[in-house]
Amino acid sequence: MVVPTVGVIIAAYNAASTISRAVASSLAQSLVSEVIVIDDCSSDDTVALAEEAGRGDGRLTVIRQPFNQGPSAARNRGLEQSKAPYFAILDADDIFLPDRFAHMFAQDGWDMCADNICFTTDIENLGKLPAQDTAGERTCTIDLETFADSNIGGRRTNRTELGFLKPVVRRAFLDAHNLRYDETCRLGEDFVLYARMLALGARFTLIEHCGYAALQRSDSLSSAHSIAHLRAMKEASLAIARDFDLTRKERAALARHAQHLSEKIVYREILELRRYGSLPRALWKLALHPAAVKALLADRFPGPQTAPPPLRLLMTGTHFAQLRG
Repeated sequence: MVVPTVGVIIAAYNAASTISRAVASSLAQSLVSEVIVIDDCSSDDTVALAEEAGRGDGRLTVIRQPFNQGPSAARNRGLEQSKAPYFAILDADDIFLPDRFAHMFAQDGWDMCADNICFTTDIENLGKLPAQDTAGERTCTIDLETFADSNIGGRRTNRTELGFLKPVVRRAFLDAHNLRYDETCRLGEDFVLYARMLALGARFTLIEHCGYAALQRSDSLSSAHSIAHLRAMKEASLAIARDFDLTRKERAALARHAQHLSEKIVYREILELRRYGSLPRALWKLALHPAAVKALLADRFPGPQTAPPPLRLLMTGTHFAQLRG
């Protein structure tokens, strides 16, 4: 029996406060044959701390980008370096929980396999994570329609978009279809890659077990996206609907996803016009896009504010049951 091995790719930018534990959690995993840190031209001690975290372990490689190019380019650089038959992405803020890959490789027949994510405001909270019952662990397989619809999130709600998932990916599928991360996207690059894989027939397996912990920060890249980043993600979503041989339902789901991004773009454009003193233009755009009124009112009158929970799962038991159908 051939034992599968995984290459872990960590794109890092000014991650000095978290990179050490990210590297350590990767090297502590079984089945990991390489850990590749791509430093995206940090101005802090990210490189030195990454190297120190894996000192003496030949599986660690740290590579510096010559200039800041964004997470997609950094991950593609990691894929160039990687030799493992499977790879997994770890954000520099995050950690793997023990025995993550052993749980995932207990499943078979997949091109992508993702487990649950625990979002936390402090990694120290993970000690409060309830013990997980692995007996009779639930799994499901999702298609492109389900995946696209599951990436239409609400405002001021706990985020449940499946684009947050960090699957283990079979490298041979990417190579066979000449797929890589879209370097025009600095937002939603995971969604775009997974959607393209699904459009080409990839089998995407989900398991309910939680093996990935994500630090929830208000200043993360995904929470501070610009209009340009949203437009690039929208164009990528529309291109998938246009360029691949999809079913009518799959195209409709991607159209809904693109429309959701369009609404976000309009909302941001109105805020920008108002911020820079173009109130008449902002009001004109609002008149053309009345759906944006609801979002603006929600910001103006947000209602009672509650702190995010110290721990929460991306896929609750109810959510997972819905995905299983």
